[in-house]
Amino acid sequence: MYTIIYFSPTGNAKHLTKKLANNLKPSEVTMFPLEFTDLKKLDKNKHLVLIHAIHGFNAPRTVKRFVRNLPEKKFEMVSLLAVGCSDIWVNDAVSLDLRKKLQRKGYSIALDEVIAMPLTFVMNFPDELNLKLIAEAEKKIEYIAQSLLDQKVSKRIVKTKSKIINFLGKVESPAARLFGLELHANKNCDSCSICWTNCPEKNIQPNKNGKPKYGFSCSMCMRCIYNCPQKAISPRISKFIPIKNGYSLLKYLKEK
Repeated sequence: MYTIIYFSPTGNAKHLTKKLANNLKPSEVTMFPLEFTDLKKLDKNKHLVLIHAIHGFNAPRTVKRFVRNLPEKKFEMVSLLAVGCSDIWVNDAVSLDLRKKLQRKGYSIALDEVIAMPLTFVMNFPDELNLKLIAEAEKKIEYIAQSLLDQKVSKRIVKTKSKIINFLGKVESPAARLFGLELHANKNCDSCSICWTNCPEKNIQPNKNGKPKYGFSCSMCMRCIYNCPQKAISPRISKFIPIKNGYSLLKYLKEK
């Protein structure tokens, strides 16, 4: 009945996906990571729930491409859940591009929600705040699950100021490509292949020495930096952008 597809570079959206599935009828839920999902192999279903991270007050390029390539009449209904560091007005317009693409394909939008989780970019929130955000997000997921079961429809009213922030945030996508070009692996790299195997944009390839080589398609999702077991990957210039000690949702889940 429900197909949940998630895009979760650092784990926040994946965690909420699991919580959502547990609050629905598990036997009626299938879950897939967006970047590794073959659209041709997706079965038709009643309801698609798309859960994704927020990049620059927008849906990431990876998610927009997925929706652009989504076949018509694959699902009866689509719900959009965006996961960012805040659910206030600055993220109200995050779904605009996705909604337009889906509606042009004839899809009806059921729920359109923004869920706040810990920040995974530039700086880390204090531990106390992160734990509070996770608890509130899990509670909101319970509400969303019940809304899905009750077949509710939400209406998102987007103010002009939110649309402006959304428009300005689009500069992150081309900036991310430049960020990717300055990424490199230091001598601690052991050629484990985790970075190029899991890159959602397929922007990383091994060079002749078995070290990661970066192309021009980076989306600045931080997955390769934070998931590197040796902490060997970093930008040459923009060292202020990633969280210094990385981001690990598991750390906070253990503290709950």
